[in-house]
Parts: sequence; C-alpha cells; structure tokens
Amino acid sequence: MSRMQFRASVEDPRPVSAWLMVTMAVATLAITGHLETWALAAGFTAVIYSLAYRVSPRPWQRSAAMLNAVLLANCALAVMVSWRGGPATIALAHFAVLTQGLQLLDARPRKSEFLLVALALFQVILAANLTDSILFPPMLILFLASTTWTLMVHTLRSEAIEAKDRGRPQQVLTAGLARTTIMGSALSIVLALMIFTLLPRFRSSMIEHSGDYAGAVSGFTNEVRLGTIGKIRRDSAVVLRIETLEGNAPDARLGYWRGLAFDHFDGERWSVTPAMRSAPGGSPTFGIDLARRRALEPLVQRIVREPVTGGVLFGAGEARNVRGAVARIEVDVNGSLYSPPDQSRRVRYTIRTEARHPAEAELREDRLAPPRRRPEAFLNLPSMVPAIRELAERITAVHETDADRVRALETYLRSEGSYTDTPRPMDPALGASPVEGFLLGALSGHCEYFASGMVVLARSVGYPSRLVNGFAGGRLNELGNFVEVTRADAHAWVEVHYEDAGWVRYDPTPPNLRTREDIPASLLSRITDAAGALELWWYQRVVDFDTSDQVQMVRSTWFAWKSFRDASSTTSTSFKLKGEHFEVSARVEVILVIGLLGALFFALSRVRRPSSARRSKIPESYASALAMLRRRGLRRGPATTARDYAKQVELRVPSAAARAFGEITEAYLAERFGGSGNSSDNNVPLITLRRELPRNLANPQL
Repeated sequence: MSRMQFRASVEDPRPVSAWLMVTMAVATLAITGHLETWALAAGFTAVIYSLAYRVSPRPWQRSAAMLNAVLLANCALAVMVSWRGGPATIALAHFAVLTQGLQLLDARPRKSEFLLVALALFQVILAANLTDSILFPPMLILFLASTTWTLMVHTLRSEAIEAKDRGRPQQVLTAGLARTTIMGSALSIVLALMIFTLLPRFRSSMIEHSGDYAGAVSGFTNEVRLGTIGKIRRDSAVVLRIETLEGNAPDARLGYWRGLAFDHFDGERWSVTPAMRSAPGGSPTFGIDLARRRALEPLVQRIVREPVTGGVLFGAGEARNVRGAVARIEVDVNGSLYSPPDQSRRVRYTIRTEARHPAEAELREDRLAPPRRRPEAFLNLPSMVPAIRELAERITAVHETDADRVRALETYLRSEGSYTDTPRPMDPALGASPVEGFLLGALSGHCEYFASGMVVLARSVGYPSRLVNGFAGGRLNELGNFVEVTRADAHAWVEVHYEDAGWVRYDPTPPNLRTREDIPASLLSRITDAAGALELWWYQRVVDFDTSDQVQMVRSTWFAWKSFRDASSTTSTSFKLKGEHFEVSARVEVILVIGLLGALFFALSRVRRPSSARRSKIPESYASALAMLRRRGLRRGPATTARDYAKQVELRVPSAAARAFGEITEAYLAERFGGSGNSSDNNVPLITLRRELPRNLANPQL
C-alpha cells in the first residue's frame, strides 16, 4: 500500500491561516481591477460564511450533490465572462475565485490541501501579470506565510492521525513557530528581490495586453471631435509622472507636454493627414534619434505614462530622441509619437526635447512662413462665413510685425473669452460649424474651442498654424521631486510656424477656471506625496526594471563608489557617459539599504527563541537513563528518534524497566517539544529503571 493510499483524511476544521491565504489571493486579483464586482462579492461572501461556520458547518457543506451543483454554476459564470468578450485569462481568474470559495465551503474530509493552495497560487500568478501596485508585495508576504502555515498544519494533523495521536500537533504548533514562518516568508521575498536585480529581464505579453482599454485616456487619437478633452478634464486620475534629468524645466504649473499635432480641420473634427505613420530606425531600448538637428537647449525628462488610447507618447516639446521599454515607436507626419502596442499598459521612457522658447523681441525679427513639407496643410480651412476673416483682420490691423499680429489673436481670445467645460449650444444663425458660433457668439467654451478658434482666425489671414493637444500644468511632488499630471490637466493649444524659429506655442485659453488652484500643504497632501513617490519608486525600480536598468545600476554603483573615494564628492553626483544621463543619489541609496537591513535585523531579533538551556540541555532524568543504558551496551544512534529508541530498549530489558524508561521518554518529549511538564520533578520512574535494569543485558530476563 502506497503512502498516499494510507494517508488519513483530515476531518478537523482548516486553520484560520487558510482563510487568510484565500483572502490575500482574492485581494491580489481585486487590485488589478479586472474582476467583476459580483465575483468579488461572491468570493468574499464565501470566505466570511465558511469562516463563521468553520467549527460547525451546515449539512449542505457536506453534500456532494450540492457542491457539484455550485461548481457547475461557477463554470457557467466563467463562460459568461468569456462570452461577453473578456480574455480567457480573465475568465479563468473569475473561475478560480469562485471555485476557491467553494473549496472553503466544502467541509468534507480531505486528504490534502493541494487544490485550495493551487487555486490560490494561480490567482497570485495572474495578479502578478496584471498589476504593478505597491500593495502586491505585502499581500504576497502574507500569502506565503499563510500558505506555509496551512500546509504545515494539515501535514502534522495527517501524521498525527496515522500515528493515532491526534493531540500531538497542538504541542508543536506554537506562537514561536508561527513567527518563524512569517519571518521565513519575508526573508524569501528579500532573497527573491536580490536575485531579481541580477537575472536577465524577460517580458511576458500573454497576459500583459489581454485587458481592455476601459481605463485608458480617450481623446488622443489621430482624429478628434470637438468636446473630447472637455470630458477628459473631469477625471483627476494621474496620467503622467515626469522627472527632469537634464536641462531647465519650467514650473510644474506652467509646463506643457505635447501629445498630437493636427493639421486638418473640417469645421467639427481635427485630424492628421495623411494618417499613415513611419517607424524610425533603431531600437527604443538603446534610443532612437528622431531629428537630424540637435536641440540647442535640450531638456531630458523621464516619463511614466499610464494607459492612453492610441499609445501616444508625450514630451515637453518637439522630440529629438526617445529611449525606453516600449514595444515599437511610430511617428506621424507632424512628428507626434505613438507606441500602439503599449496603449493598454503603463510605460516608462526617457525623451529629449527642444526646450528653447524664442523671446518676443527675437520673434519680431522673424517672419511667418509655412514649413517646407506640405505647406498647404497648415493654411487650409473649410468654407467659413466672411465674418470670421473680417474679425481676424480687425484684430491684427493695427500691428506691424507678424509676431505682434499672432500675439494679438491670442490676447483677444484670452481677454474677451471665458472658460467653461460645458459650453452652451451654438446659435445656428452664427454659422454652420461650432467654431463659427463660438467666435461670433459669446466666446465661451473650453480649450478646444479657444485653440480651434485661434487656428481658424490665423489661417483666415494666411498664418500657418495647427492645433496641438496634450497636458498643461501639473503638481510638484516635493517628496519624490517629480511632476504629477492628471487627466484633468488635458489641454489644447496652438502652434504657429516661423521661418527661423519653427513652430512656436501659443495658448489662447483664458486661465480662469482652467489652471489648478494653489492648495496649501497639509498632512493629507504630504501623505499623498509619499504614496505617489513610493508608487513611482516601486514601478521604476521593480516592476519596469529591465536590462538597461541593470546596466545603469552597475555603472551608477561604480561611479558612486568612485565619488565616495573622492573627498570633494557631493551627496548627489551626475555623470554623463556616451550620451546617457545617470544620476546617483548615493547617500539616499545607502541610507535606504542600511534602513532595510536594520529593520530586518530588528524583526529577527524580536522573534522569540528558546533559551540556550532549553535548546541544548537534556532533562536530568532522561540523561541519567541514557547513561545507564549506554553502560549496558544500548546506545542511541544519532538518527534514532526518542520513541524508536524506547521501542528498541523495550525488546532488550525487563517489562518493568521498559515501562519506566517509556515514562521517562514521554516526560522528556513533553518538556522539550511541548513546553509543558518537568521531568526532573518526578524521579520515581528513574528509581524504578535503576532497580529493574539488570547489570548485564547479554541474557536479559524478558
């Protein structure tokens, strides 16, 4: 008979750690946002119900027919998720959550916890591919500890049932063992992170792109209808986190991050014509040069971008170079950047842009001229009422230079208009298109209307211009020293082309009600900053840590070591190597590592350990008994357990002596492993053993 066939079925209730394990597994999937609300509710309801009736389960929890019916219902619900268009992996996640809840409700005797643990592990693996939340690591530690404890309890109970000693596990499963289990799980995570920094990076796309784009920012495609950005502006979720690595970045509230530039307007929609895109040569991992002309005043920024429909990549101006862990770079005819495979996931990239903004006096010496490529694309307009051109001529008539005329158009809209996210319906009598009604009406609308209005006015008098959308403004996270840009910062502005200066930005939207209010620093804002900084650190240093980061880490560590050896080194030293920018905050990194090791050492020191006497000292009565038997030729082997040795002794000594040694052995085991009793308090079995044990065991009296 095999061991699996002999193995006893455990009827006792599962340990509470099993419910913690299941809760952590479901929670890891919950933070991904891919589970339906009803599935989460069903999973947690099963956890609560089964825990409430853990000791005294209901009769239906032991009914095979009822449990099989629930299993069929779970299969049907998972098929429904897939039928509604969900990816197969998400349908499997729903099935795992529901079936795991069913496993907790199943109160029948069980020979193993394999299925419960396997379902929980499957959920955690799925969640690891679907989320990059900072909440995942602590959940993983709790999951590992609870899983280890659950398997340990089940194994010990099975062994005790086989040995016909059901009460023995209670003497072993102590609080000290639980603390050791938790610390062992935490140490395994620390070891895994250390190995993680050294192993080559591999990206899995099987699950990474399986989700839908429900969470992506809309409005950033190559065709936009008026009013789209107005809808985005109602969402305060963070969409960009921007760190400046090189150059002079503007104040966070004054920054502009360019997304798409549109050249064609039909009266209601802006589009990019032609819509085709090209793929520049090179690899994004090592950097792609997008312009022959190098930036005169380069600005290098590292940007973490949330999911965006169309996969648009943003920058603080016209891109000169882009590098990062993106799947593929595409460029349209207006120089806008896309990475279509990455529209459904968070990406990190470093972009070098032109940060030069010509002064007004310099622009007055310049003149307007369309670009050499497709000059007509930035001058064309649909049919407009004559009043539009008359308005543009009236605004620009008194100015002498092209720069002053363009600035006059911008000033007119900023001073005469008023901002609102919900513009009033246009009067059809003012024109066929919304822009005509806006310009000839109350000048009330959001940024798309003001930007469209300025382009229409400029083109009506022959000024080459285009509409640009992206994000404007942001909030500085002082703790992490990066700018947070939310979806509510979505904005549209105008670029006008000069002969020498190229494309120059103008923003005709009135700042009232559009820009952020200055919110005084508070405890809540500092907590928010800390959470944002921690999330960004976790994503850049762990989730998106790739081969280029490994190389950079080695180089940065080497330069940091050299800077420490240099007496004149500062706490933060920047290095440039082969065009790449490395910033080493040596002291911060060292403090972080020392703090982590210190916290780990403190936690380990708090684990209650047995005293040295308890670890090494053998009870006096048991030591004396062993000595008596050893003198008579009965030595205990190093691999022989106490009970096995007692059985060997029983075969060689008289029955009275065997009973006495058996009592001494059980007292020893109770004191050493059970933490109860004191074998030194009762010397009667030892006296009996000494009296009944013959001097010569060659011919023992049995």
